Amino acid sequence: MNKKVLYLSFNDGTDMRVNKELKSLYQHAFVDFVGINQAEDTGFIHHSEKITLHMVVGKKTSALAVSTYFLKCIGLLIFHRYHSVHIINEPQLIILWPFLFLQKNVVLDIFDSIFLKRNKPGNQWKLIKKIVYAPADVIIVTDENRKTMLPDFARNHALILPNYPYSFNKVKKENNKSSALTIIYYGWLGLHRGTSIAQAMLDSGVEVNIIVAGWVGDTPSELLLKSPRITWHGVIPQQQALELASQADYILCVYAPVNKNNINASPNKIYDAIQVQVPVIINQEVAVSTFVKEQKIGYVLPSYEISDWQTVMSDLVRLRNSFSFHQDLINKFTWESVEPELMKAHKL
Repeated sequence: MNKKVLYLSFNDGTDMRVNKELKSLYQHAFVDFVGINQAEDTGFIHHSEKITLHMVVGKKTSALAVSTYFLKCIGLLIFHRYHSVHIINEPQLIILWPFLFLQKNVVLDIFDSIFLKRNKPGNQWKLIKKIVYAPADVIIVTDENRKTMLPDFARNHALILPNYPYSFNKVKKENNKSSALTIIYYGWLGLHRGTSIAQAMLDSGVEVNIIVAGWVGDTPSELLLKSPRITWHGVIPQQQALELASQADYILCVYAPVNKNNINASPNKIYDAIQVQVPVIINQEVAVSTFVKEQKIGYVLPSYEISDWQTVMSDLVRLRNSFSFHQDLINKFTWESVEPELMKAHKL
């Protein structure tokens, strides 16, 4: 009997982690994928006889599209029995809660926890969390630190699946000898995820060019794209993001410390940086900045809010060719090395 997995995501397959997980899963099982996209198809998901797209056409902000999405999910959960169900983040879990009990193996994949966004880590709101997490047989988190953010009862059935990229084998660019900096800013683009810092860099008076790609999350990010020193690539596959990053001096990887979710972020950009051997820029408030500092793989800002950008930019120019990446890190932090954890979660 062929095993079948149901994968539920508001994303359309463009998210780097979603895309990697789908590719891994359909190597071992047939996959029904439900997502929301402005077109019926998405070029980011590899076409295969082993994956069936149930794409809802519309915007993620549309009440009709979201309602249609959940009705489609409910129909599949009621009328099909899957080997396992993969569901992204707690909001979907809450809405689909009663129907998930019809399935025998529910895997909850937490990218951005609603509890951490509300600064309620660990055993805070324990009773509510017990109810919310009840349908989940396995909980996937991105690192050991975020596992400690789970309530005690949930840690026993939690697995760590890091945000590592596929191994990258292209040659790193030669050291930059020009006066201008090149910085890449990609992923979810928002005021608290790097847009304010990118704008401050442009306004600093230091010559800098910024490569931008990803999902535009707010008005300040839309305005940022209008600068003549911005090169905009839209939403792109991970491999293309890595190729662009390999040509930059730094990868912007910052999070405003506005909640526990940002402070305890597990950014894939750090591991992208290791693969392409390009340093990150990260702020000290983010817990993982300690790792960046220890491994000497990036520049750590003293704060997300900087007053003296002239000094910071001068430091970035001076230090840009001084970082090194050990081969053992490059070999270790790859998707290929952690993919078995996803198979373990799904019992494949």
